[in-house]
Amino acid sequence: MPPFDEENNDQPSAQSQKVGLKKVSSQKSIFDNISKKPSSEEFEKKVQQAQEISSGHKATAMALSQQFKKLISDKTLPQNKSIFAREAEKEVLGNMLRFAAEVNNDDNMGESEGSVGLIAILLHTCITQRDRLNQLEYFVSRLEKTINSETIDKKNGNE
Repeated sequence: MPPFDEENNDQPSAQSQKVGLKKVSSQKSIFDNISKKPSSEEFEKKVQQAQEISSGHKATAMALSQQFKKLISDKTLPQNKSIFAREAEKEVLGNMLRFAAEVNNDDNMGESEGSVGLIAILLHTCITQRDRLNQLEYFVSRLEKTINSETIDKKNGNE
C-alpha cells in the first residue's frame, strides 16, 4: 500500500465529521439588517404608486397655478374686496405653500422641487405684472401727449 492510502488514525474519518459552517461568534452578521431585494411584483407596485403620486402632484400644481393666475388677474380694487374674497386669497396662498412643502418632503421627487415650482409661478407672475405695467405706462404716456397737445392747441387758439 502506498503511503497516501494509509489511514491516519489520529484524524477522524470524513463521515464522522460534521458538515457545515461553524458559528464563530454570537454577534449578529453585518448582513442581517440589509433589506432583501424586492420582488418584481413589489417593485412594479412601488413604481405604480410613485407614478400615481407624481400625477396627483401635477394635477394639484395645475389647479393651484390656475387659481393663483385667477387671483393675479382679478382687477378688483383692494378697498372693494369683500372679506370672502380676502379669505379665498389667503386660502389659495396657504394651499400653495402646503403643496410646496409636501412636494419638498416627498422622497420620490427631486430635491426642493416644490419650492422650485412655486418660484417658477412667482417669476411668471412677475413677468406678467411687468407686461401690465409697461402697457399702462404706454397708455399714460399717450394720454399725457394727447392732453398736452390739446392744452397747447387751446392756448394757441385763445391767444
